[in-house]
Amino acid sequence: MNSKTIQVSAVRHGPEGSGRVDETVCREFALSIRLNGAELVTTLCTPADLENLVLGILFSEGLIRGYDEVKSILIDTRQQTAEVETFKPVEAPPAFKPLIATGGAKGKSFGPKGITLVTDRQTSLSADQASRLMNLFLNASPTYITTRGVHSSALASPEKIIVFKDDIGRHNALDKVFGECLVSGIDTGKHLIILSGRVSSEMLLKVALRRVPILLTKAVPTDTGIELAEKTGITLLRCSKENAVTSYTHHWRITT
Repeated sequence: MNSKTIQVSAVRHGPEGSGRVDETVCREFALSIRLNGAELVTTLCTPADLENLVLGILFSEGLIRGYDEVKSILIDTRQQTAEVETFKPVEAPPAFKPLIATGGAKGKSFGPKGITLVTDRQTSLSADQASRLMNLFLNASPTYITTRGVHSSALASPEKIIVFKDDIGRHNALDKVFGECLVSGIDTGKHLIILSGRVSSEMLLKVALRRVPILLTKAVPTDTGIELAEKTGITLLRCSKENAVTSYTHHWRITT
């Protein structure tokens, strides 16, 4: 048992009758983020790596450009709040309304700014490397193996996984990865991102904002996700359960 999961009592029904069992399920945590004293957003998340989550959200929404702009982050798990103070005044745009979101089409993003074409020509990946990374990725989360209730995201090189996070929200898992990259000073433009969930437009834009050249997923991307990957210069890949690798855009980064 850990901060990500909790045991609940349930009744299991089968051919031999019914009986009470203990089930391990994911914890859901409503974190309210305040920026320079003003309410920003409330997001439903897994109660772990909360500082990284906050940083990732602020960066993805264009409210900060780097970790050095943040003066302090105070996480209060009892009150379920995160108080963020920046060195310079920062305010959310009028379109940013506080809401509850775990991610998805009606998530918290109002559209990141400052996205430019990903022009990296040094990062490449073979189909065998993609399959091996996906197998490592799918077995990296004890919480998923126990509950089947979280999404995962990772930053990786062609050889290994470097940063791994999971959360009940697919957006949150990715934001946690980027948050740790901000703190650790990791150049995301020389690595790839691996996702457990579908690649829709808002997920692709988060990756493009960090100038990641290769995005690997186990789920089928949406048509808009593919279109945006093509436009932003990102190589979009899917690795199926049978280890078949499909590339949708910028195939030249896939080596034999």
